[in-house]
Amino acid sequence: MIIGADKIIQLIKEGVDIEDHKTGRLVKRPLIEYLGEDQIDGIEGTTVDLRLGAIYRPFGKASLMREGRITPNIEKVIDIESFPDGVYQVNPGEYLLFQTIEQVNLPNFLFAYIRPRTTLIRSGIPLETAFISPNYQGRLTVGMKHQGMNEVEIQMGFRILCIAFFPIDGKAVPYRGIWQGDKVSTDGKEERPF
Repeated sequence: MIIGADKIIQLIKEGVDIEDHKTGRLVKRPLIEYLGEDQIDGIEGTTVDLRLGAIYRPFGKASLMREGRITPNIEKVIDIESFPDGVYQVNPGEYLLFQTIEQVNLPNFLFAYIRPRTTLIRSGIPLETAFISPNYQGRLTVGMKHQGMNEVEIQMGFRILCIAFFPIDGKAVPYRGIWQGDKVSTDGKEERPF
């Protein structure tokens, strides 16, 4: 079963109870924060569109071992706060990380799945996406490798992803990973011992 548009809007407007990842306190927050009214009004079917808020470029080595992980360093290429109307030219073969403007606040009874909007796919830019676990709070970061033959210009605020929400039958283990709260990379430091 998937959560419908009416229920999504209700959870955005009324909020959901979550355990704040910084304080550990139970708080009420919108299911998705930083949405424009046009985005809420534009919800189609069972998904909400999310917009491009920042682009990062990974560089340097990674080490992905069973006992510890180190992800590459990153540099911020452009963000919507510094360049609200900024445009970035994505070159063929370029690998980047895209981060959303919106923040999700998943309660313990929902998980989410994100997928690229088909306009990106048709332009040669598929996004690497994942499931979003219960109690994850933060912006979403996805990988992108331009597989097309020509440059693609993309503007900050462009709708890049759609997100769908699914109820959980039974008790879920809340998200415990290090990516909680907008973290994009470990910047060449060890993530955590296992």
